[in-house]
Amino acid sequence: MKNILITGASRGLGYQMARQFAEQGERVFATCRNPDGAKALQEAAAASDGRLTIHRMDVGEMESVSACREELGDTPIDILINNAGVFGGLATQTFQNMDYDNWARELNIMLMGPFRVIQTFLPNVRAGNDKKIVSLTSQVSAHAYDHLIGYSYATAKAGLNRAMTALAQEMADEDLIFSLLHPGWVKTEMAGDVADLEPAAAAADNIATIRKLTREDSGKFRKWDGGIHPW
Repeated sequence: MKNILITGASRGLGYQMARQFAEQGERVFATCRNPDGAKALQEAAAASDGRLTIHRMDVGEMESVSACREELGDTPIDILINNAGVFGGLATQTFQNMDYDNWARELNIMLMGPFRVIQTFLPNVRAGNDKKIVSLTSQVSAHAYDHLIGYSYATAKAGLNRAMTALAQEMADEDLIFSLLHPGWVKTEMAGDVADLEPAAAAADNIATIRKLTREDSGKFRKWDGGIHPW
Protein backbone atom coordinates (compact mmCIF):
# COMPACT_ATOMS: atom_id res chain seq x y z
CA MET A 1 0.00 0.00 0.00
CA LYS A 2 1.35 3.40 -1.02
CA ASN A 3 0.80 6.68 0.82
CA ILE A 4 -0.41 9.36 -1.59
CA LEU A 5 -0.92 13.07 -0.92
CA ILE A 6 -3.09 14.98 -3.41
CA THR A 7 -3.76 18.73 -3.35
CA GLY A 8 -6.96 20.22 -4.72
CA ALA A 9 -8.82 16.94 -4.26
CA SER A 10 -12.33 18.27 -3.67
CA ARG A 11 -13.43 18.22 -7.30
CA GLY A 12 -12.52 17.39 -10.89
CA LEU A 13 -9.41 15.41 -11.64
CA GLY A 14 -8.06 15.67 -8.10
CA TYR A 15 -11.22 14.13 -6.68
CA GLN A 16 -11.25 11.35 -9.27
CA MET A 17 -7.61 10.46 -8.63
CA ALA A 18 -8.13 10.45 -4.86
CA ARG A 19 -11.18 8.20 -5.19
CA GLN A 20 -9.57 5.81 -7.67
CA PHE A 21 -6.28 5.50 -5.80
CA ALA A 22 -8.25 4.60 -2.65
CA GLU A 23 -10.36 2.08 -4.55
CA GLN A 24 -7.11 0.51 -5.76
CA GLY A 25 -6.09 -0.05 -2.15
CA GLU A 26 -3.77 2.92 -1.59
CA ARG A 27 -3.75 5.23 1.45
CA VAL A 28 -4.80 8.68 0.25
CA PHE A 29 -4.41 11.99 2.05
CA ALA A 30 -6.79 14.23 0.11
CA THR A 31 -6.36 17.95 0.74
CA CYS A 32 -8.54 20.91 -0.16
CA ARG A 33 -9.29 24.42 1.03
CA ASN A 34 -12.76 23.67 2.37
CA PRO A 35 -13.27 20.07 3.54
CA ASP A 36 -16.73 20.92 4.95
CA GLY A 37 -17.96 21.79 1.46
CA ALA A 38 -16.38 18.81 -0.31
CA LYS A 39 -19.46 16.60 -0.33
CA ALA A 40 -18.35 14.18 -3.07
CA LEU A 41 -14.96 13.77 -1.42
CA GLN A 42 -16.65 13.16 1.93
CA GLU A 43 -18.72 10.38 0.33
CA ALA A 44 -15.59 8.83 -1.18
CA ALA A 45 -13.89 8.94 2.21
CA ALA A 46 -16.87 7.32 3.91
CA ALA A 47 -16.81 4.48 1.37
CA SER A 48 -13.04 3.95 1.56
CA ASP A 49 -12.81 1.92 4.78
CA GLY A 50 -10.38 4.48 6.16
CA ARG A 51 -8.04 4.51 3.16
CA LEU A 52 -9.01 8.07 2.17
CA THR A 53 -8.96 10.92 4.68
CA ILE A 54 -9.58 14.62 4.07
CA HIS A 55 -7.24 17.36 5.28
CA ARG A 56 -7.52 21.12 5.11
CA MET A 57 -4.80 22.83 3.07
CA ASP A 58 -4.75 26.03 1.04
CA VAL A 59 -1.60 25.83 -1.08
CA GLY A 60 -1.68 29.61 -1.46
CA GLU A 61 -0.95 30.14 2.24
CA MET A 62 2.24 28.93 3.89
CA GLU A 63 0.57 28.80 7.29
CA SER A 64 -2.09 26.42 5.95
CA VAL A 65 0.49 24.17 4.26
CA SER A 66 2.54 24.04 7.46
CA ALA A 67 -0.55 23.21 9.53
CA CYS A 68 -1.34 20.27 7.25
CA ARG A 69 2.25 19.06 7.57
CA GLU A 70 1.95 19.25 11.35
CA GLU A 71 -1.27 17.22 11.17
CA LEU A 72 0.33 14.48 9.06
CA GLY A 73 3.57 14.55 11.03
CA ASP A 74 6.37 12.32 9.78
CA THR A 75 4.08 10.06 7.73
CA PRO A 76 6.06 8.82 4.69
CA ILE A 77 4.63 9.97 1.36
CA ASP A 78 5.30 7.73 -1.64
CA ILE A 79 3.58 9.95 -4.22
CA LEU A 80 2.95 13.68 -3.84
CA ILE A 81 0.60 15.09 -6.48
CA ASN A 82 0.40 18.87 -6.94
CA ASN A 83 -3.02 19.20 -8.52
CA ALA A 84 -4.58 22.34 -6.99
CA GLY A 85 -5.32 25.00 -9.58
CA VAL A 86 -7.45 28.03 -10.39
CA PHE A 87 -8.49 29.80 -13.58
CA GLY A 88 -9.84 33.33 -13.55
CA GLY A 89 -11.36 33.09 -17.00
CA LEU A 90 -9.92 33.87 -20.43
CA ALA A 91 -11.59 37.28 -20.81
CA THR A 92 -9.54 38.86 -18.01
CA GLN A 93 -6.10 37.55 -18.97
CA THR A 94 -5.58 38.84 -22.47
CA PHE A 95 -3.10 41.48 -23.64
CA GLN A 96 -5.96 43.95 -24.08
CA ASN A 97 -7.61 43.18 -20.74
CA MET A 98 -5.39 41.92 -17.92
CA ASP A 99 -6.64 41.47 -14.37
CA TYR A 100 -3.35 41.77 -12.49
CA ASP A 101 -4.85 40.69 -9.16
CA ASN A 102 -6.02 37.47 -10.78
CA TRP A 103 -2.60 37.01 -12.41
CA ALA A 104 -0.97 37.27 -8.98
CA ARG A 105 -3.51 34.78 -7.58
CA GLU A 106 -2.88 32.23 -10.31
CA LEU A 107 0.89 32.55 -9.90
CA ASN A 108 0.50 32.13 -6.15
CA ILE A 109 -1.66 29.00 -6.38
CA MET A 110 -0.10 27.20 -9.34
CA LEU A 111 3.57 28.24 -9.20
CA MET A 112 4.36 29.16 -5.61
CA GLY A 113 1.77 26.73 -4.23
CA PRO A 114 3.47 23.53 -5.45
CA PHE A 115 6.83 24.95 -4.39
CA ARG A 116 5.48 25.54 -0.86
CA VAL A 117 4.06 22.03 -0.71
CA ILE A 118 7.28 20.40 -1.92
CA GLN A 119 9.44 22.49 0.40
CA THR A 120 7.23 21.54 3.35
CA PHE A 121 6.62 17.84 2.62
CA LEU A 122 10.00 16.90 1.11
CA PRO A 123 11.08 15.09 4.31
CA ASN A 124 7.94 12.94 4.04
CA VAL A 125 8.67 12.14 0.40
CA ARG A 126 12.27 11.29 1.19
CA ALA A 127 10.96 8.86 3.81
CA GLY A 128 8.67 7.17 1.27
CA ASN A 129 9.49 4.31 -1.06
CA ASP A 130 8.50 5.70 -4.47
CA LYS A 131 9.76 9.26 -3.87
CA LYS A 132 7.58 10.66 -6.67
CA ILE A 133 6.62 14.33 -6.88
CA VAL A 134 4.13 14.87 -9.69
CA SER A 135 3.03 18.38 -10.66
CA LEU A 136 0.08 18.67 -13.01
CA THR A 137 0.82 21.31 -15.61
CA SER A 138 -0.83 22.13 -18.96
CA GLN A 139 -0.22 22.01 -22.66
CA VAL A 140 -0.60 25.80 -22.75
CA SER A 141 2.68 26.13 -20.82
CA ALA A 142 4.68 24.79 -23.77
CA HIS A 143 6.29 26.99 -26.42
CA ALA A 144 5.08 24.37 -28.89
CA TYR A 145 1.43 25.23 -28.12
CA ASP A 146 0.31 27.53 -30.92
CA HIS A 147 -3.25 28.46 -29.93
CA LEU A 148 -4.70 31.41 -28.03
CA ILE A 149 -3.64 31.38 -24.38
CA GLY A 150 -4.72 33.04 -21.17
CA TYR A 151 -1.52 34.79 -20.11
CA SER A 152 -2.05 34.34 -16.38
CA TYR A 153 -2.71 30.61 -16.52
CA ALA A 154 -0.08 29.85 -19.16
CA THR A 155 2.70 31.76 -17.41
CA ALA A 156 1.85 30.19 -14.05
CA LYS A 157 2.13 26.72 -15.54
CA ALA A 158 5.27 27.62 -17.50
CA GLY A 159 6.84 28.89 -14.29
CA LEU A 160 5.86 25.64 -12.59
CA ASN A 161 7.59 23.69 -15.35
CA ARG A 162 10.82 25.61 -14.87
CA ALA A 163 10.73 25.32 -11.09
CA MET A 164 10.24 21.56 -11.27
CA THR A 165 12.99 20.99 -13.82
CA ALA A 166 15.29 23.10 -11.66
CA LEU A 167 14.46 21.00 -8.60
CA ALA A 168 15.10 17.85 -10.62
CA GLN A 169 18.55 19.23 -11.50
CA GLU A 170 19.35 20.44 -7.99
CA MET A 171 18.43 17.09 -6.40
CA ALA A 172 19.71 14.85 -9.19
CA ASP A 173 21.96 12.97 -6.76
CA GLU A 174 18.92 11.73 -4.81
CA ASP A 175 16.39 9.05 -5.75
CA LEU A 176 13.63 11.65 -6.09
CA ILE A 177 11.45 11.77 -9.21
CA PHE A 178 10.14 15.21 -10.22
CA SER A 179 7.55 14.71 -12.94
CA LEU A 180 5.58 17.25 -14.97
CA LEU A 181 2.32 15.84 -16.29
CA HIS A 182 -0.15 17.36 -18.74
CA PRO A 183 -3.34 15.59 -17.58
CA GLY A 184 -5.22 16.14 -20.83
CA TRP A 185 -8.03 18.59 -21.50
CA VAL A 186 -10.49 17.32 -18.93
CA LYS A 187 -14.19 18.15 -18.53
CA THR A 188 -13.92 19.77 -15.10
CA GLU A 189 -15.49 22.90 -13.64
CA MET A 190 -12.41 24.77 -14.82
CA ALA A 191 -12.49 23.65 -18.46
CA GLY A 192 -16.19 22.95 -18.98
CA ASP A 193 -17.92 20.55 -21.35
CA VAL A 194 -15.96 21.75 -24.39
CA ALA A 195 -12.96 19.75 -23.16
CA ASP A 196 -12.05 16.33 -24.54
CA LEU A 197 -11.76 13.86 -21.67
CA GLU A 198 -14.17 12.62 -19.02
CA PRO A 199 -12.73 13.09 -15.52
CA ALA A 200 -12.95 9.44 -14.45
CA ALA A 201 -11.26 8.16 -17.62
CA ALA A 202 -8.60 10.87 -17.51
CA ALA A 203 -7.86 10.07 -13.87
CA ALA A 204 -7.40 6.39 -14.69
CA ASP A 205 -4.94 7.23 -17.48
CA ASN A 206 -3.00 9.68 -15.31
CA ILE A 207 -2.80 7.18 -12.45
CA ALA A 208 -1.44 4.51 -14.81
CA THR A 209 1.21 6.93 -16.09
CA ILE A 210 2.17 8.02 -12.56
CA ARG A 211 2.61 4.40 -11.49
CA LYS A 212 5.02 3.78 -14.37
CA LEU A 213 7.29 6.77 -13.67
CA THR A 214 10.92 5.88 -13.03
CA ARG A 215 14.05 7.78 -12.06
CA GLU A 216 14.74 8.36 -15.78
CA ASP A 217 11.52 10.40 -16.00
CA SER A 218 12.66 13.03 -13.51
CA GLY A 219 12.50 16.50 -15.07
CA LYS A 220 10.55 15.31 -18.12
CA PHE A 221 7.23 16.67 -19.37
CA ARG A 222 4.80 13.85 -20.09
CA LYS A 223 1.18 13.56 -21.16
CA TRP A 224 -1.61 11.66 -19.43
CA ASP A 225 -1.07 8.71 -21.77
CA GLY A 226 2.63 8.48 -20.95
CA GLY A 227 3.93 10.14 -24.11
CA ILE A 228 6.47 12.95 -24.04
CA HIS A 229 4.92 16.42 -24.38
CA PRO A 230 6.84 18.81 -26.66
CA TRP A 231 8.19 21.84 -24.85
